[in-house]
Amino acid sequence: MSSATKEISRDEVALYDRQIRLWGMEAQKRLGQSKVKIHGIKAVTLELSKNLVLAGIKSLYLIDNTAINEEDLETQYYFNENDLGQPRDKVLADRLRVLNPLVNIEAGDVDDKCDAVVSVGSNKESVEVNKRCRDKGECFVAADSFGLFGYIFVDCLDTHEYVEEVRVEGDAGETRKESFVASYIELQESVRARPEISNLNRLVRKYPPLVFISQALSTGASCKDEGELTALVEKTLTGRGIPEGIVGEELMQRVASSLGTEFVPCAAVVGGTLAQEILKIITRKDMPINNWYVYDALQADGIVCKL
Repeated sequence: MSSATKEISRDEVALYDRQIRLWGMEAQKRLGQSKVKIHGIKAVTLELSKNLVLAGIKSLYLIDNTAINEEDLETQYYFNENDLGQPRDKVLADRLRVLNPLVNIEAGDVDDKCDAVVSVGSNKESVEVNKRCRDKGECFVAADSFGLFGYIFVDCLDTHEYVEEVRVEGDAGETRKESFVASYIELQESVRARPEISNLNRLVRKYPPLVFISQALSTGASCKDEGELTALVEKTLTGRGIPEGIVGEELMQRVASSLGTEFVPCAAVVGGTLAQEILKIITRKDMPINNWYVYDALQADGIVCKL
């Protein structure tokens, strides 16, 4: 989406020297012309936005004017007691500007076309935001963390071109760049998708049960306890050919007890992974997650699956 033709300044070369060595000058040029919009400020957002600002994107737009409260101080390390009652987006924007003055950081929505739009926190608006992104040709990402669990969903539109380093056959250690095209679907379609596998044992091997819980939560339905979560998951699975019992009672209990809470180490893993995927989208180096990533801190494991 962004033009990669504009040369970067000497100051930028000096500042981003290490990462230029990692992913190359062309990728850094793309980053320097990119715009990212984030709806929702939670612990995941802090890790995500910090990494994007340090990477050197052109503009970051933060959207969440919720007043900072006492609970925010426990999970969002950029906030302090003096910020109580202030809008989350404005305060976070002020803190992030200190990290990298070269990045334009604004609080509030804009009409600018962005390279990626991120919805953090399971909310009802995610489906509509995704649809608007498709209309504008913007990549959409949804993410959330709750207690020891988290998820990321990625929609890079019908076609997403990217480049990967591929090992040259017969030459030890030699690689060459090859171009690929990946296809994605929107959130609402994914939540209704019917898996190709119907056998329970094979289904569990291919799809971690946590992904079905994540799908149920991703569209913003609120759950207060295990009973409501179970009903929501069952409703999400109805008519998709998915056998009953795909989500065990123990996992359902653990997730239910985590809803409405944030565990900073888990949020940091999800936010860091999310930032990595946004950078892939912008630089077009390597394929972004297609299309679900779920993280279970109890297993210290993150799994990618397509659904």
